[in-house]
Amino acid sequence: WKEMSSFAGWNFIGCTAGLLKDQGVNILLNLFMGPIVNAARGIAVSVNMAVTGFAGNFMAAVNPQITKSYAVEDREYMFSLVERGARFSFYIILILALPILFETEFVLTLWLRHYPEHTVNFVRLVLILSLCDVISNTLITLQNSTGKIRNYQLAVGGMLMMNFPFSYICLKVGFAPESVFFVAIIVSICCLLLRLLFLRSMVGLSMSGFLRNVCLRAIIVTVVAVIVPVVLTDFADFQGWRRFLLIVFACLFCSLISVYFLGCSHNERSFIRRNMYALKYKFLTR
Repeated sequence: WKEMSSFAGWNFIGCTAGLLKDQGVNILLNLFMGPIVNAARGIAVSVNMAVTGFAGNFMAAVNPQITKSYAVEDREYMFSLVERGARFSFYIILILALPILFETEFVLTLWLRHYPEHTVNFVRLVLILSLCDVISNTLITLQNSTGKIRNYQLAVGGMLMMNFPFSYICLKVGFAPESVFFVAIIVSICCLLLRLLFLRSMVGLSMSGFLRNVCLRAIIVTVVAVIVPVVLTDFADFQGWRRFLLIVFACLFCSLISVYFLGCSHNERSFIRRNMYALKYKFLTR
């Protein structure tokens, strides 16, 4: 009972930080910019929830395995799950978000016809924020598995709370409403680094290994995936469905190719091929 109460009490800091990050920033936008800008943020959050829901389903399968591997002290498998879970969660969101990032105006026009000012920028920034946040999901699961979250919550929860005062300062001095998302992205990166520092000292997670195997690989995959869509966006002199379908196809093709060849290890590519062959055989033998 004492351990459970302590865990819940310290976890309250993280919940409060999350509340300030979301609802607190909503209040600030409403106070400084008015309800129209707040409505734009609501639309962006709705788009983001639709995209990130797929990664949530993936994490629902990975998280229990991380907790179980920590309980049985299978460190090698645990670290492998943490890195792979972070990478593939990022890849899932990247594949789904990339077409929206390039064709935000078309998607919003198709969905709403008319939308508030700043909505396009908000949608793009909130998707980028989700790409930053999702890398930390497996780290959060591993940290919670240890049960020792006091110092972690004081540091990471305290950093997350900085979203509110920093956003207030940006809006107070007259920055554009998009500034609150830039604040959130910077804070998210700082929290990622703090989580890595805590887990390195607590469970021996390699900080350099995670940055190399997850963060660097995610950056390389993203850069390669956007090259062709960027070129097509600059040179496509037509609009409407033709442009939208062309960009969507280019984004999906390039992101999948980039993930397969640059984002996966040799063993992961072999696993994907085996499963593809199995699905093909099952389909042909029906």
